[in-house]
Amino acid sequence: MKAKSIYEKIKSAKVFYSLVGLILLVLVAAIIAPNFRTFNNLITILRQASVLLILSSGLTAVLLIGGMDLSVGATAGFIGCICAQCLKAGIPVPVCFLIGIGIGAAVGLVNGILAGFLPSFIATYGTNWVMSGLAVIVMRGAVIYNLPEGFTNIAVGYVGPIPNLVIIATIIVTIIYILLQRTTYGRQVYTYGSNPTAAKYSAVPVKKIMISAFMMCSMTAGVAGMLMTARLNAADAAMGDSYGLQTVAAVVIGGTSMLGGEGGVIGTVVGALMLTIIVNVMNLKGVSSFAQGMVVGVVIIAMVTFDIQNKKRQERSAS
Repeated sequence: MKAKSIYEKIKSAKVFYSLVGLILLVLVAAIIAPNFRTFNNLITILRQASVLLILSSGLTAVLLIGGMDLSVGATAGFIGCICAQCLKAGIPVPVCFLIGIGIGAAVGLVNGILAGFLPSFIATYGTNWVMSGLAVIVMRGAVIYNLPEGFTNIAVGYVGPIPNLVIIATIIVTIIYILLQRTTYGRQVYTYGSNPTAAKYSAVPVKKIMISAFMMCSMTAGVAGMLMTARLNAADAAMGDSYGLQTVAAVVIGGTSMLGGEGGVIGTVVGALMLTIIVNVMNLKGVSSFAQGMVVGVVIIAMVTFDIQNKKRQERSAS
C-alpha cells in the first residue's frame, strides 16, 4: 500500500510525464541515430543545452507566478551586444559581466512594473521589440568579431572533459532551484502563482514577488547573452532571436503550468534537454532547419493543450 502511495505521488507530479517523455525520446534517438549514443555527442547536447537552460530556468520563475516574458531572447541578444562593445572599449571582463547583469536587472524591473498594469504577455512583447531595436542601434548594423581570449574561454573552455558552459549552467540552475524550492521566497512565488488574491491576504508581498521574478528572468537572460557572445566569439543584434520560442517551450514542456503555481526548475531542465535532443537528432539525420522549427511549434501546442486539459481534470476531481 505504501509503495502504491509513493507511485501515485510520483505520477501526480507535473514533471512525471515530461521525464517519461525524455526517457522515451532518448531510447528512440539511440535507435534511429547510432551517432547519438557517442560520448562526444552527449557532451555536444549538454553544451548546446546550456544557454537554453540558463534562459529557461529564469523564465520558470515568471511562469510560476502566472506571468509570461517574451523578451528573454531579445534581452539576451542586446546584453550580449553591450558586452561585446564594452570589451572592445577595453573594459575588464568581470566589469563587463557586472554591467550585463545590471542591465538585465533593470530590464526585469521595467517588465515587472509594466506587468502590474498590463498583461505580461503584452508588456514583454513590447519590451522584446525595444530590446531588438536597441541591439541594432548599439551594433550599428555591424557584427563584432575576435573578442578577447580571456572572455571567450569562459564559454569554449573545458574543465577536464566537461565544458565550462555546462558547469556554469549547472551552478545557475542549482541556485535558482534552491531559491524556488528551498526558501520562503520560493513558497511565496508558488502561493502567488496559485492564487494571487489569497496570497495578497496572506501577507505575501505580491508586487515584490512579481517584480523579483521578472528581474531574475532578465538577469539570467543577461548572463546567457554574454555566454552566447563568448561561445560565438562574435556579437550580432539578432543572435538571441531564436531563443525566444525555445525558452518558453523548454519551460512548458518541462511541466510548468502557464496558468501559474505548478512546476519547477527540475521540469525545466527536462524540457530543455528534450528540445535539445530533438534538434540534435534532426541534425544527425540531416533534417531541414525549417522542419525543426515546425516540430518545436507542434511540441509547444501539444504540451500547452495537455497542461490546460490536466488543469481542468484536476479541478473537476477537486469539486
